[in-house]
Amino acid sequence: MVRGHKLLVIARVLDGHEYAVLPGGGIEPGETPEQTAVRELAEECSMTGRAVRRLFDGDHGGRPASYVLVEAEGEPVLGGDEARADSPEDSYRPMWATEHELPLLGLLPEGIADLVAAEVWPLHVDEIGDQEWPVVGRLWQLYQHDLSEFRHSSPDAEGRYLASRLTSYVEARDRTGYLARRGEVPCGFALVHGTGRERRLMGEFFVTRSSRGSGVAVAFAREVLAHHPGEWVIPFQDENPRAAAFWRRLAAEVLDDATEERFPVPGKPHLPPDVWMTGTVPGA
Repeated sequence: MVRGHKLLVIARVLDGHEYAVLPGGGIEPGETPEQTAVRELAEECSMTGRAVRRLFDGDHGGRPASYVLVEAEGEPVLGGDEARADSPEDSYRPMWATEHELPLLGLLPEGIADLVAAEVWPLHVDEIGDQEWPVVGRLWQLYQHDLSEFRHSSPDAEGRYLASRLTSYVEARDRTGYLARRGEVPCGFALVHGTGRERRLMGEFFVTRSSRGSGVAVAFAREVLAHHPGEWVIPFQDENPRAAAFWRRLAAEVLDDATEERFPVPGKPHLPPDVWMTGTVPGA
């Protein structure tokens, strides 16, 4: 069961051992996996739901198991036999956990967290339409905050970073943008110059911190580049070591004949020069 970027789990302490499981239980005679999932959600979390779809079939401690996405309103409340702890030291409670919290909770069985995350939070990359630009505008503030560490910029008196560069992408004909989502949750954007020219330029690229280190940024960048085969320029800063390492790793995988040049930052000669990486994305 998913709410935005969080998954419903049962956190347990049993005989001093802390771990977590998904709500669930054994299939009773005559039940389908979908019916069992809905019944167990009601018994364990006092929530009335409906099965949306079966995600996949797998294994749970050596037994065959089915995993079902369930939709329900309200908040989980402990119910049934689970409300009675075996000892004062034991506990059993439903809670909402992000994808990155699942390993910290020790979600069992091993490996299930990655399988579930891939099914309930798939990566979607879409060209930014009129309705999505306000979403990008809010992500832009996070992006500019990240860059302020290297560009020494500050928000204005109202606490906002300038968005004039973002506005130029909304209005220009040869520029476009892409919005990345995990499930329904936005997690990044890419803004591209020169879509009608022989050479494209990655003007801005951002992925939220909670989605970094999980392969999302690589998959997102790959998809954006694949939309526009041909020559690309990707600027970045050496003083931003995470971004520099990211683009160099990606270039080694997807760009042909990648080269690097350094150019001064326009109007800011006191800053270190930008690195401009050039290479070609092969056509389909």
